[in-house]
Amino acid sequence: MRFLVLFSILLAAAALALPQRSGRETARDLFYSEAGLIVSAKDKGRGRFASAKRSIIAVALGVKYRVSKLQDDKPVEWDPNGPWAAGDLIRLGLEVNDGGYLYIVHRQSDGRWRRLFPTSEIDRGSHFVRGGVIYPVPPEEGLPLRFAGGPERIFQVLAREPVKDLEPLVGPLVAENTVSAAPPPEIPDAVVETVRNLLSAKDLATERVAGEKAVYAVNRTGRPDSVVAVEIRFSPR
Repeated sequence: MRFLVLFSILLAAAALALPQRSGRETARDLFYSEAGLIVSAKDKGRGRFASAKRSIIAVALGVKYRVSKLQDDKPVEWDPNGPWAAGDLIRLGLEVNDGGYLYIVHRQSDGRWRRLFPTSEIDRGSHFVRGGVIYPVPPEEGLPLRFAGGPERIFQVLAREPVKDLEPLVGPLVAENTVSAAPPPEIPDAVVETVRNLLSAKDLATERVAGEKAVYAVNRTGRPDSVVAVEIRFSPR
């Protein structure tokens, strides 16, 4: 009897320790929520939980991004919904709430998707990203909007572990103070659709916060194999 009572107390304490995620929590709430982290064996020394050991709880992995329009070579935060015009130069300011692997591609007029991230200009081409850092994409020049084949489309993927289908986008690390002269690699539409299907629509929470001019996208499951996949569309006014 004493064992059962003690066991019940331990279960109750464990339940209180788990993050309470209700259906009313917004993507922004989930992005900033605090919880334990499942750390992969090879990455447990990286990210803001560098000293963490493997845990049974994981944060709801998320992405926050803002869009800036370059005016006189200076980025000005802009409403992600525009208005946009051909010739505008844009830049994403992207932040993640915890360490993971990031891939960003831009759809070309021929239907293929060209890599925007990783880039040799940030962390020598590493695609491992950390919480608390704002990643500018592209980091130097702006990305021109052309609308040659309709809306401009950018697809971004954040994952707890490397995504096999997207690893061809990742080149070898380059030495410091050097820039790779090779053109950015590309992937076909079929690969993007395969990766898009890794995430169930019901598991993805998105929220546009007008006051911040920011968009949040979070995988609400907190699974160790979490993936966040978001497409951004820019339409001409």
